[in-house]
Amino acid sequence: MPTKISDIGESWLIKFIVNRISKIEGSKLGPGDDAFDFINFGRVVCSGDTLVEHTDIPPRMTLRQAGRKAVVAVISDLAAKGATPRYIVTQLGLRREMKLEEFEELWAGLEDACNEYNVKIVGGDTNEANEIIVSVFGIGFSDNPIPRTGARPGELVAVTGLFGATYTGLHALFNSITDRKWDKLRESVLSPRARLYEGILIANSGLVTSSIDSSDGLAASLQQLSQASGVGFIIEDLPIDPLAAEYAKQFDLDIFDAVMFGGEEYELVVTLPDSAIDELNQKLSSCQGRLIPIGRVSENREIKVTWQGSIRRVVAGGWEHFISKGLNRS
Repeated sequence: MPTKISDIGESWLIKFIVNRISKIEGSKLGPGDDAFDFINFGRVVCSGDTLVEHTDIPPRMTLRQAGRKAVVAVISDLAAKGATPRYIVTQLGLRREMKLEEFEELWAGLEDACNEYNVKIVGGDTNEANEIIVSVFGIGFSDNPIPRTGARPGELVAVTGLFGATYTGLHALFNSITDRKWDKLRESVLSPRARLYEGILIANSGLVTSSIDSSDGLAASLQQLSQASGVGFIIEDLPIDPLAAEYAKQFDLDIFDAVMFGGEEYELVVTLPDSAIDELNQKLSSCQGRLIPIGRVSENREIKVTWQGSIRRVVAGGWEHFISKGLNRS
């Protein structure tokens, strides 16, 4: 019979975790202490995110993928600010009937992301819960973090990638569509990528006026930038992923919804002057990145999208907790 974590108890889990977490160079407090300390490398930038089993782990996502995703979500927030991540703190809620091998798989996913983005898990906590909950707190450093508040009328709004893959990928996962033709769409959900190196390069350039990640969807990201900067947006060229468009056509999905309301793309949405786009794209080519202009910042605090010969006004959308509708989960 498989070992459950209720058979071994929290003390075993803590010992396992303490043996896996990293000691910070130059710190006085080591793994297993009540807290951790670090030498300040500059302006500290912090962000946190929580993964909850019933809302954030779709069908066919392994626990290893879920653990990785929990860290990637925080890395993406730090990327949007142009911060270099260094340390991760994890808070785990675990079912008492969880198998030990399942816990080890979840932890391996956390480590996968940390190795991928060169960060260290330096502390955390465990507790009993009715479902898996993974809270991740990230600490990074940046000399020039990019706020949400700097967008100005007339500037370009641009994104680091195309949209619609996660919306269609979720549809494929929830509907058990396994045709290998759609592998890229499913993988966009199961193995997301944070635009960390693009975000750091963009921040270091000093050419971008505002930035946010698109984990809540393109529409929600534009709304949040709009509210923070007191501006609006006119979107003229939707950044449509061609494979997502093909999938949407085949399965009778609205590609407009897929692009605007999908969520969890982890692309960056930024504003910048026209004069900066070519220089930034030249810099981004060093990490195989690019900025795709999709429209402009406007004075009117509305979000309007030119679509199929007409103008749509976007008033709501994206994933939002605590409400009954979530377009990226349908």
